[in-house]
Amino acid sequence: MASDFEVFGLDELIECFEALIDKWEEKKVVLLNKIGNILAEEIKPLVPVDTSRLADSFSFYVDVSGSLGSVEYGTNVEYALYVNDGHVQHRRFLPAERLSANGKSVYLKKKDQKGIMLSERYIQGKFFLEKGAQSAKPRIERACDSWLRDTLREAIGTLL
Repeated sequence: MASDFEVFGLDELIECFEALIDKWEEKKVVLLNKIGNILAEEIKPLVPVDTSRLADSFSFYVDVSGSLGSVEYGTNVEYALYVNDGHVQHRRFLPAERLSANGKSVYLKKKDQKGIMLSERYIQGKFFLEKGAQSAKPRIERACDSWLRDTLREAIGTLL
C-alpha cells in the first residue's frame, strides 16, 4: 500500500536555490571585494610613511577559483618585507646632502660632507600587516555573517 503526499513549497524552494546558484560567483566576488576593502582600510593607515611610495603601492587581488575564493592584499615593493618584519642595517656609507625621515628633511651640517656612515644595527619591524589584519578580523567576520544572512534571506525570502 502506497500513499502519495506533497511537500508544500518544495518546487518554489528549489527554484529559489537554483537562482541563487546561478548568481553564486557574482555574490562571491562582492563579498571578496568587501573583504579586500576592509583589509585596505585597516592596514594602509598603519604603513609607515616617508615618501608614501610603500603605502600607495598596496592593493588587493580577488581570486574566485575554488569553492570559497581568496583575497590577497600586498605589494611588489621590494623593501615592504623589511619594513614590516624588521632587518639588519649593515655598516655602510650613505651618500647624501640631506636626510629625510617622517616627512621632514634635514641637511647635513658640514658643507664638504658627502654623506654619513651608517652603523650596523637591527631595525625593528613595524608589523603593520599583522596588526591591520588583526584589527580587520572582527569587521570581516561581521561582513561574512551579514553576507551569508542576506544570501539565505534572498534564497528563501520569497517563500516566507
